[in-house]
Amino acid sequence: MDESLHANKSSPEQPQAPQSISELKSPFVVTREEQEAQIEARKRYLEYMRKNPMKALFMRSISDPSHGIQLDPANPFEKVILALMDAPAIQRMKYVSQLSTASWVYPDAVHSRFPHIVGSAELAAEIISHLYARANDQLHQQFLEWGPVCVAFAMTHDLGHISPGSHVAHRVWFDGQPDRHEEMSHMLLKKDPGLRYALEHALGVGGAKQLDLVVAEDPSVPPWTWQLITAGGWNVDRGDWVPRDSIMCGTKYGMYDMPIIKKNLLITSTGDLAIYESGVSTLEAFFAARFDMYRNVYRHPTCRIGEIMHALVGRRARELFGEGKLTFRDDTMEAVLSVMDGTSLDVPAIMNMTEHWWLYHLGQWSNSDDPTLSILSRKVLRREPFKHCNNDSINPDELRELAKQQGLDPEYFVLTVPPSVVKLEKDLKTALKVCRTDGSIVSIVDYSPLMQKFNELGSLEVPGFLAAPQEVFARFSIH
Repeated sequence: MDESLHANKSSPEQPQAPQSISELKSPFVVTREEQEAQIEARKRYLEYMRKNPMKALFMRSISDPSHGIQLDPANPFEKVILALMDAPAIQRMKYVSQLSTASWVYPDAVHSRFPHIVGSAELAAEIISHLYARANDQLHQQFLEWGPVCVAFAMTHDLGHISPGSHVAHRVWFDGQPDRHEEMSHMLLKKDPGLRYALEHALGVGGAKQLDLVVAEDPSVPPWTWQLITAGGWNVDRGDWVPRDSIMCGTKYGMYDMPIIKKNLLITSTGDLAIYESGVSTLEAFFAARFDMYRNVYRHPTCRIGEIMHALVGRRARELFGEGKLTFRDDTMEAVLSVMDGTSLDVPAIMNMTEHWWLYHLGQWSNSDDPTLSILSRKVLRREPFKHCNNDSINPDELRELAKQQGLDPEYFVLTVPPSVVKLEKDLKTALKVCRTDGSIVSIVDYSPLMQKFNELGSLEVPGFLAAPQEVFARFSIH
C-alpha cells in the first residue's frame, strides 16, 4: 500500500525467538505420510461405497450463480483442481480474508481467499481447454504437458497470504518491508511436506518440478504458462478477483465481459499469451473496472483508515514486545514479532496466521495495561474507524494537541494519510499484446489510444486526508 503512518518510530532491536518456536505446530501442516494416507483413504472410500471417481463435481459459485462451477476429472486440466482442493494448505485459505477492511464500508465483503483461488484455477483450466481445442498438434502436446502445471500455479499462487486481511498483514507485522506473499507462496510449495506430496500426486514428481520453473518464470518454460497467472494487465488472478470482490461488495464497479476475453486469447509463435483485436475493447473495459475498484473499494477513505489502524496495532505490539512489555502473545505471535520479514518465518508460523488467530489476540490486547494497544484493539474489533477530513480544512497540530489533552498518543491517533497512487505504466509494459488481423503482434499501448493515455498518465492518484478518532474531532468542534 502507498500510505504511510503519521510518524515512524525507530523500532528497537528485536529479540531472538526462543528455541521452542522452531517446534511450532499447525493443523494445516501435515507430513507426506499423512497426506498420502488421506489420499489413499479417499480412494478406498470411493471403491468401498461403489462411487464413481470420475463423476464431475458441481459447486455453486457467486461468480456464476446460474451455472456454478463444474469440475470434470476426465478433463486433464480440471482434475488438478480436484486433486489439490482438499489439501490442508489449500483449505487454510478459508481462514484468510480476501479483503482487509472493505467490510467496514461494504458489510458483505467478508469472503475468504479460498473461493478466489478455486475460481482462478477454474478460469485457467477453462481458458487452456479452449486454447487446446483450437491448437495445432505441436501446441496440443505443449498444453498437455504444461497446462496442468499452469492450473496448479493458479490454485497455489496465493498460499503465502497471511492474516489479517492478506495484503494489509505485511503492514501490520513488517511495516516498511514490501509485500512478500508471492515469495512466501513459493517457499511453501517447496517446504511444506504435505503440500509437496499433494502436488506430486496431482502433477507427478516431474510436474511438481515444472511448477517450480513456472513460478520462477524460468526462460526454459513457455511464457504463456506464467503470463496467464501473473502477467500485467489482465490475467486469471485479476480476472477473477475484480468481479468477485465487486459482487461481494454489492457493487458494479468491477464487472466486465469476461467471456469475450476468454474467447479472444491466443498463443503467439513465440509462446506468449496475446489477445485478438476483437477483444481489445473488453480489455479496455477491464482496466477501467479495475481502477474503479481501487478508487471506490480498495482505496475508499474508511478502508484506508481501517488498514492503518490495523497496522498501528501491529506496530504497538512490536514495540511492546521489543521492550519486553507485551504481556500476551502465543508462540506463533512470538515467532512473528521475532523477525522483520515474512520470508524469515517457518512454515507452521505462516500457516497459523489466520483471521481467528488475529482476532483472538485483538480480544486479549483490548484488555492490555498499555492504553494505546488496548484502545486501538477495541476500536478495530468494534469497527470504530477514525474520522477524516481534507488536509487543508484543519490544522493537524491542533488535532495533535487535542489528542494529547485526552491522553491519546498523537503518534498513533492523529494520522496524515498521503495520496494513494495506482501505478499504470509498469503494468502496461507487461500487459497482453494484441494480434492484428494481418497476424502482426503489437503492444496494447501502441494499439489502443485509451491504453496510450493511461500509459502517458503513468499513475492515477486518490487524494489524501487527515484522520483522528471521532472524540478528537468532537473536541475540535467544541474548541
